[in-house]
Parts: sequence; structure tokens; C-alpha cells
Amino acid sequence: MPKRTSTESSSTPPPGETRPPAPWHDELPNNKILCLCYKALCMIAVSKSSVDHWRYLVERPIKKEWTAHKEMVMNRFENMNITAGLVLTTSAVFVSTNPPFEPLMPYASHGSYILQMCSFVAALISLMTGTSVLIIYDTCYANDQLLLTLMHSRWRRICCLILMAYPSLALAVSTLTLMTAFFIAGFTSDKLFVKIMTAGTYLTLILLGVLAICVFSTHLKERSQAPKL
Repeated sequence: MPKRTSTESSSTPPPGETRPPAPWHDELPNNKILCLCYKALCMIAVSKSSVDHWRYLVERPIKKEWTAHKEMVMNRFENMNITAGLVLTTSAVFVSTNPPFEPLMPYASHGSYILQMCSFVAALISLMTGTSVLIIYDTCYANDQLLLTLMHSRWRRICCLILMAYPSLALAVSTLTLMTAFFIAGFTSDKLFVKIMTAGTYLTLILLGVLAICVFSTHLKERSQAPKL
């Protein structure tokens, strides 16, 4: 009879023993568009391109780096709640008051007022959900069974990520709608210098957005293409 090679003997488990399961990995969608959307959802929710780090929280005790990551994300949620409160207060002030000199800044026009109301509602939703997510996020990282349930069910995992990302998305919508309302009011002003200032602010924001994309796009691409352990 032919003898077994060392490779075969090392790869075949002894009788009565089972092969240990392969390490869990966050399975990404096969579709490129869905995969990109899922990575964006993970980046917004947990500041990572996937939730592979949940495996380390279940397989071994929580290490310092994961505790630091949890504190970083929770601090981000707390700062986001403060920002949502400021946007909520600002939009409430402009919704409930009339412009002192309407030709200068007519923010009480129909278009601006509707956008201000949208900003108020979105900021309120962001504040409410952000407070809830703080409790949910802490529970997810403290309960191994909950993490296991999320790891083995993609639908539950996506729902959890949407819930975690919703405060950030609502705050972004609130801020953008409030800014758009003021841009409309600035461009419809009767004063030329107000229009010039509004156009300068608009171009500055576009430039800052382009610079942010140029700075962080390479880093995000490297993180998304990093090999899994």
C-alpha cells in the first residue's frame, strides 16, 4: 500500500475529531453596486468597510483596540447628537421667525420655508434615533449572543447597520436642506453683495468637498482592498 505523504497526514484530522470551522468573514454582495453600497453603509455605521471585527469580539475577550474603537464610535454618536441639537435649534428659530429685512435675506419664501421645515424634522429624527443607537451599540458590543445572531443573519446585520447609520444620514439631510434654504434665500436677495457672498460660500463648500475626496479616497480604497485575516 502507498504511504501517506506528510501533507495528507497533516491536512486530514485524526479519527473521532472534527475539523475546526473556518474563521467567519463578513460576506460582501457579489453585485458591484450592492457591494459598494454595503461598504458605504458599514463606513457610516461603524467607520469600517465591513464588520469582520465582530469575529474577534466573539472568539476572544475584548481587547484594548476594540474597546477603543467602541469608545471612538460612541463619542462620534454623542458629538453627532450635539450637532443635531444645534441644527434643530437653528432651524426652529428660522421657522418660527420672520426676516427683519426681507429684501436682504428672504428666507421666509415658500421654497426656503419648506426646506427649513424638512431640516427641522430631519434633525429631530437624527437626535431621537442617535440617542437610541447609543444604547443599541453598547448592547451589541456587550452581548456575544446578539453579535452571533447578527453575524449569521445577513438581513439582521443589514438592518442593524441601517439603524446605526440612520442618525448620520438624517443629520446630513438636515444640514444640507438648511444650507440649501439659505442658498435659495441668498440668491433671491435684492442685494448684489448678498448674492456674491452666497456664491462664494457655495463654491468654497464645493472646493472643500473635492479636497476631502482627494485626501481620503486613496486611504478608503486601501482599506477596502486589505486582505482578510
